[in-house]
Amino acid sequence: MAEAIRRFLSWLELRRGSAGNTLLAYRADLKQFQNALEATERINPSQLSSEQVSKYVAWLTRQGYRPATVSRKMAAVRSFLSYLKQEEGLAEGKLLAELRPGPSPRRRPRVLDPQEVGELLSLPGRQDTPRAQRDAAILSLLYATGLRAADLVALRVEDIEVDAGKLERTGSNGGRLPLGSASEPLRRYLSQGRPQLARSSSESALFLNQRGRQLSRQGLWLVVKRWAKASGLGADVSPHTLRHTLAHHLLSEGKSRREVQLRLGLSSPNAIRVPRERTDA
Repeated sequence: MAEAIRRFLSWLELRRGSAGNTLLAYRADLKQFQNALEATERINPSQLSSEQVSKYVAWLTRQGYRPATVSRKMAAVRSFLSYLKQEEGLAEGKLLAELRPGPSPRRRPRVLDPQEVGELLSLPGRQDTPRAQRDAAILSLLYATGLRAADLVALRVEDIEVDAGKLERTGSNGGRLPLGSASEPLRRYLSQGRPQLARSSSESALFLNQRGRQLSRQGLWLVVKRWAKASGLGADVSPHTLRHTLAHHLLSEGKSRREVQLRLGLSSPNAIRVPRERTDA
């Protein structure tokens, strides 16, 4: 096996003109491949079997490497086996099928606990500025309604009925949503913050940026990120985090999946992805 790897590396250097760093990476990954296969006996490349390659893939997975690292190591072995097949006729094509990494596990959404939500939502209220009043209304509304980022920035002033405690959701998932705890922050923003941000009486967007224009989706993300960082929640909190958090909290309170589906405007109850409960280490 070692001699075949040496020939492959020479072929990469002389025929393909591979750079030194590339050769070093291939050498390390293929040495690991060799060691994993030859833990009990030496193996001739011409005698490699699908079972042996499959065992190597399983071994790689058990090492706890990140998916990107596993994919890189598999790619190195794939290149080696392709060389053996095409240049030396020493490997079967079916071996390559064993070196396809499985799909990466879908990352479960983060869910904030009630204390974290409370800290995040209360933080902007400690500053008496138009922007802080806007941000307090945004964060409260995201958590109270579970609106998507695009739907929130598309809201118009006329979509909000503060006295009735309702919001008119437009689009294919239209309907009225309760404002809940977002009523008071919205009332304060509409009466104090928004008039100071507005530059034109004709601007109907509910949430305005510093130039008096409709807040963009990017601007909304920056609002959430800024206050999440200030409250010590880290960089992975987004508008989607508050949406998923609301879904989780509603289910925890005994709401059915159908009720949560309607509240969040989802196409199916199965679209609700609830993370595993966190446990203390």
